[in-house]
This record gives sequence, C-alpha cells and structure tokens, in this order.
Amino acid sequence: EDIAYRRQDYLAHEWQMSLWKDEVKESMQIQALRQSPSSVLSPTLAHMENADAPVPIPDAPSEICVRWREKIIEWKYQVVDRFDLDREIVSISTFYLDRYLATHYVDEELFQLVSMSSIYLAIKINSPKKVTIQSIASTGNGLITAQHIEAMELSIMKCLNWHLFPPTSVSFIENFFPLILMSSRNCKFSLYLQRKIEEALEFSRFLIELSVCAYPFVSAKPSSVAIAAILYSLESYGIVKETRGAFESLVKEAKLDANGPEVHACSRLLRRVHRLAITNDASSISG
Repeated sequence: EDIAYRRQDYLAHEWQMSLWKDEVKESMQIQALRQSPSSVLSPTLAHMENADAPVPIPDAPSEICVRWREKIIEWKYQVVDRFDLDREIVSISTFYLDRYLATHYVDEELFQLVSMSSIYLAIKINSPKKVTIQSIASTGNGLITAQHIEAMELSIMKCLNWHLFPPTSVSFIENFFPLILMSSRNCKFSLYLQRKIEEALEFSRFLIELSVCAYPFVSAKPSSVAIAAILYSLESYGIVKETRGAFESLVKEAKLDANGPEVHACSRLLRRVHRLAITNDASSISG
C-alpha cells in the first residue's frame, strides 16, 4: 500500500508538463533515427510504428483533466452494472488507469483506450464472470478495436510491473465490518445495533464509490479512505459510542492509525463529497 500500490497527483500541471516534454523528446528521437541511414529502429518500435509514417510531435500538453477521469469512472460503473459484475472492479481498474497515466502522456483517444483496457483487464483477473474483449470494444465509439485493447493490456501490465492486485478501500471495509458486528453481540441492544451496523456498511460502500470518482483521493491510502468512511458511517447511524472503541482496537491490531492526519483529511473530504453528491453538484468535488 505504501510503495508498489501508491498513486501520485499526476494531473498536477508540473507533472503533465513533464510527461509532455518526455513525449516530445521521444518523438524527436524516433524521427531522428528514421532519418539516419545507418540506424535501425528497435524491434519494439518497428512493431509499433510504420517506418514510412510521420512521427506525430504533440504541439502542446493534452487537456486531460479531472472531469475526464470522473466521466470515465462513471462509464466504468455503467459497464459493470450492465454485465452484473462486482462494483469493486471499478476501484481496481481505476488504480490501473491512474498508475498508467502517471507515467504516460495521453491524448483523448489514448485515454479512452487505456480506460477500456483497464476495465477489461480488471474483469479478466478479478471476476469469475467473464466478459469478452469484443463486448468491451463495442462500448466505445467504434475507433478502438479488440486488437488495440489487447496491445494496451500488455502495456498496462508492464507499466504496473505486474502488481495487479491492489488493496481497495472496499476490501478493507468488507473485512472490518464483520469484526465490528462480532464485537456488538454482547451489547444490551445487540439486534438493533447489528441492524444499524449493517446499514452503516452499505453507506460505507456508497462513500467508497464516491471516493473512487473524486480525484483528490488519488494519493490517499485505501486503508485511510476506508477508515474515514467507516467512522463517518458509524457517526451517521448514531452508533459511534457503541462501536468506535472496538473499531479503533481492530485498526490498531492491523497496525493502522484511525486518528492519523491522512484519515482526518479523508474524513473532511468524504463529508464534502457526500454533501455535493446529495445536491447533485459532483462537478465541484475537485474544485
């Protein structure tokens, strides 16, 4: 969670400028190699590029932005719902997307390809119910084929250094809530409390899905987002007094910190995101 699966604020202007400059430099190097009669393109470049085709050199950094990411994640939720898949797949595929975009310059078309390939890869690895690559390709605008997705799939896996099983905030809450339920069984109002805890679990899942869409969470640890979501849920359902002590003990046993600065930051942001979602003003989340 700290190293292999950590994400960065890749949409920062300085970060995108750096990616753009690297892309320009690489394009110019390829062009120079083609013009040199004594040089030969590497097998990788020869496979990817038509030797007679001009090398596109981007004129300016692409306009990839938070809104692009929000819209593509909304599309991913539509895909998993259409094929009746576990919605956690969206969290996993978004991790693939974020990590790839942190190291690659993309335009709008390439962004769409990475998005489609990442959801296909996440489904293939994590879902017992399979979806064909043709089905994923059919959800696009017709410009992206199954062959494009297959090639990008390999590129994503190499970019991730084959770290394909990221921890998700959903997995944290799914493991914590049964333990919170167990700790409530000795309570005087155990049946009432257990029902409230189950309702809080559903609300936590909803908060996590909001956090997946909201770019400001991109650099936060999934465990921190999960802890913040659980505490907010317990508070919202009026059961903090009966459950917080047990929950914080569980968090401590897991060597996590329920009172750390990142958890507090995630908690403040979750409250804001939730308020905006209620008022249907999600476009202001990252503002």
